[in-house]
Amino acid sequence: MKFDTAYYDSVIDQHRYERLGLGAIDFGLAGMSPDDLRTKWMCHTGAGNFAEAVAMGEPATVTTGVGLGGPPHAGTLFQLLRAVKLQQCGLNVQIVLGDLDSYNARRTPLDSVRQLADRYEEFVLRLGFDADCGVLRRQEGETDVMATAFLLSRHLDDADFQWAEEDLAGLYRNHGVFDHLNYGMKQATLLMAADFVHLLLQGHHVLVSLGVDEHKYVALARRGAERWGLPSEHLSGIYTKMIPGLGGLPKMSKSIPGSGIDASLPGEDIRALLGADADTAPSEDGSALLQMYACLPEVDGPAYDRAAAARRARSPEWLAIREQLVERILSLFSHWPK
Repeated sequence: MKFDTAYYDSVIDQHRYERLGLGAIDFGLAGMSPDDLRTKWMCHTGAGNFAEAVAMGEPATVTTGVGLGGPPHAGTLFQLLRAVKLQQCGLNVQIVLGDLDSYNARRTPLDSVRQLADRYEEFVLRLGFDADCGVLRRQEGETDVMATAFLLSRHLDDADFQWAEEDLAGLYRNHGVFDHLNYGMKQATLLMAADFVHLLLQGHHVLVSLGVDEHKYVALARRGAERWGLPSEHLSGIYTKMIPGLGGLPKMSKSIPGSGIDASLPGEDIRALLGADADTAPSEDGSALLQMYACLPEVDGPAYDRAAAARRARSPEWLAIREQLVERILSLFSHWPK
């Protein structure tokens, strides 16, 4: 599988999502224009309704989460930075650390999960997230959300979980991450859906920010909420492009060694890996460097367009952007507790 333009078009057409920044969307969000939004996300479902709710002052929360399979890689870093960006724009934001997700789906020992959660919590705060203005939490100990998961489970069955497997499941099987959708993985997916639906139960409009390979998780939660009789139209999703992996892999992933860069690597290794990237992909979507640049909080629509044009021209400006990007990533990864 390749996360390229053809894949994105297929996802949008199949699931009737709307493309951000290409004229199909006519709303901004928290002061970000459609051009700005397209630098961070590529499609959505129902996000226009969420933006209207925000504009009308109705209770509204953006929620995202990260798995705890190891030190953060570039994709995890930028998912967290998107959340920080939205909070700084004035939105109410929740970040969930998927400790029980890792415990159930990855069979990670609980002590190891808790230690990782401690480090992730400190990392998120060092990246600029304000826990006094938003929610930074783990799954363990949130018994009210667990109760929501139990209630939600009545409205979902095995066929729903099979349908909702993320688009990279085949790749993970090929690399030995898992061999089938087992009970623990279903439990992890159920709890993730409950993380979204619990906010819905509290009367919030909810916007879930995830990678586009995980778009079915939001659809699963909406399916369960609708069957439950909850206002599923108040649950929306906004989805990011994938950062292409190294060595021809479609995505940088904590689960696939050698696919990317992460906070555990020495700075010299990160410089060498990114410096060696020939960046020959014909499309903008296929350029790991350009997609990482797009994810930086300070990069808006016009800045991305300038960088994309410089990359096409192979100009000295693009070489300078590449060097600045590497140093920026090193600075961000330096916040990871050693």
